[in-house]
Amino acid sequence: MFFQINDLQLHYEIVGKGKPLLILHGLAGNLTTMKAVYEPIFTGELNTRFQRIYVDLPGMGNSNGPDDFASSEAILEALIIFSKTIINTPFLLVGYSYGGYLARAMVLRGLEIEGLSLVAPMVIPERKERVLPKVEWFYETDLYKNSQVKYDEFCKINNNHFLEKLSEKYALNWDILKTYRYKFPSLILLGQQDSIVGFSNQMSLISDYPRSTLAILDMAGHNLQIEQYELFTYLTKDWLKRCEEIE
Repeated sequence: MFFQINDLQLHYEIVGKGKPLLILHGLAGNLTTMKAVYEPIFTGELNTRFQRIYVDLPGMGNSNGPDDFASSEAILEALIIFSKTIINTPFLLVGYSYGGYLARAMVLRGLEIEGLSLVAPMVIPERKERVLPKVEWFYETDLYKNSQVKYDEFCKINNNHFLEKLSEKYALNWDILKTYRYKFPSLILLGQQDSIVGFSNQMSLISDYPRSTLAILDMAGHNLQIEQYELFTYLTKDWLKRCEEIE
């Protein structure tokens, strides 16, 4: 399915029924990267308790990439319009990596988001300003190599021209790191060996999310949802349970 905003055709898929759950992938990814790790979680009753809404961000997957949307600000606005139109009811939100950056911004924009899960979230747009672990040894492990192969299989459809333009306007124009308190159940998952966005900068998020579980997983890099799938699944199910308990 496609949702149109001016020249943008935003591709999305809806699976299951129940409480809406919007799931955002990372930079240069697509919705299949998220379906691969989330759909196995929603078996049995969970399939009818949570409606998963997967979206391809502009210029990624099957969404086109008009130049007018080649900025984080424009992508954020598109997601807000999409949420208000397609969902138009209180919902839960998942954001991986760059999707986590956008997800935090969506919370600050006053949408009715009643649960937030951040998986290896990017919090500092400028790579040189991030605190990153030195984990060259991790790249030699079969765990890392196998997870990278799996992830790369899903990341073959992208608009490279769009991504280059986006890199010039990657940071949001306002301070997403300003202090705020999000009252709904949250989950923050970080990889101890994540050399892409790190884990140290994200640890301060705990004060903004008083209902959060924060876990730093060992033997897990930026693909922690693949490398430590059992823990990822367990903690995600716990988060979903906590979200249901507030209703």
